[in-house]
Amino acid sequence: MERGGMGPGRGAGGFLACACFFSENLFVPRYGLHLRYWGDPEQLRRDYGPALQERGCKTKEEFEAVIQEVEKEVQRRKDLDCHSRERKTIISQNYTPKHPEVYTLQDSFLAPEFVETVKYCTSDGANLQGLLSHVESISDKRIFRLPVFTVEFCRAFIEELENFEQSEMPKGRPNSMNNYGVLLNELGMDEALITPLREKYLCPLSALLYPDCGGGRLDSHKAFVVKYALHEDLDLSSHYDNAEVTLNISLGKAFTEGNLYFAEFRQDPKPVPRYVEVEHVPHHGLFHRGGQMHGALPIASGERWNLIVWMRSSALRNQLCPMCNRLPDLVPAEGFGDGFTGSPPGAQPETVDLCSLT
Repeated sequence: MERGGMGPGRGAGGFLACACFFSENLFVPRYGLHLRYWGDPEQLRRDYGPALQERGCKTKEEFEAVIQEVEKEVQRRKDLDCHSRERKTIISQNYTPKHPEVYTLQDSFLAPEFVETVKYCTSDGANLQGLLSHVESISDKRIFRLPVFTVEFCRAFIEELENFEQSEMPKGRPNSMNNYGVLLNELGMDEALITPLREKYLCPLSALLYPDCGGGRLDSHKAFVVKYALHEDLDLSSHYDNAEVTLNISLGKAFTEGNLYFAEFRQDPKPVPRYVEVEHVPHHGLFHRGGQMHGALPIASGERWNLIVWMRSSALRNQLCPMCNRLPDLVPAEGFGDGFTGSPPGAQPETVDLCSLT
C-alpha cells in the first residue's frame, strides 16, 4: 500500500521509512496484482509472467504497458515526500475551510458510547473480557465494531472534505489503490485532530484489543479519507495495510452495497481463504489488525466516505517490516514516515530540502 503522511514537521520524532517502499507491493489495477520490481523487466517476467498471463496480459505490448505502469508508480513514490510537502504548503497558505472547528478534536465530536468505552479501558482492572461487553465482536478474526463519531460531526466533516474536493487546491491520492479521497495531513488535520484521537482514545482501546500487535505502543499513524461513488472508485481489491492496527470509520453518506470482506491474516494463508463479509454502519468504526487481508465490494448506488487511520508501533516494525518481511532498510522520510525509528545507515545530522531548491 502506501507510505505514511507528514506529521507535525519534517522528520517529526525521528520517524523513518523502509526502502522496500520503492520496490515492493506495487499495485497494477488492471490485473489486480501487487508486484515486486527491482528495475529489471526480466525479473518481473520471471516472478509474475504466469500470473499476469492468467489475468489477461498475453502480448508483448501488454507486458510492456505493465512495465511502464510499474516504473511510473516507482517514480511517484520517489517524488511523494517532496510533492506532498509542496501541496501542504500551498493548502495551508491558500485554502479557506468551511468548518474550521472540525480541525481540532473536541469531546462533542465523539459518540457518548465511544467515550464510555475508552473510559472503561483506562480504568483500574480493565481487561479484554470486560471491554467485549462494550464493543461488537465480529467473527474470530478479531474484528470489532463500535460507534465513534456523532452524526453531527460526520455531517460537518464530510461537508469540509467536499469543500476541499471542490476547491482548486492540489490534491494527492490517499494511497496507491484509491484514487478519490483526501490525505488529512496535507489538509492540516493531523496535529490537532488525528494525533490526539490516537493518543487519548484509540491507543487505550488497541492496548486491550491487540496487545500482541503493539496496541499499547502505537506511536505514529497515517490518516486519510477514501470516497467510493459510481463512475469513481467502486471497490477495493484484496490487500493488507501498512499498519499494526487499522480503524475504518464509515462517515456516510447514503449508499447501498459495498460491504467489506476479510480473509486470513497475511502470515497465516489458507489454500482456500475463508471470507467474512462485514456491513458498513454509518458513524461506526471497525478495528482490525493491519495484516488482515481485506477488501471492499462494489457499491451499487450513492456515495460513501470512510476515514481510515493506520496506526503503527515502532517497537514492532523496527524488528520486522510488515511490507517486505525483512529487517527494515531504513531511509529518511517526512513526518511520521512509515513509523520506523532509529538512524538510517550513513545518516547526516543536516538535511537539504530539495523542494526548496527547485
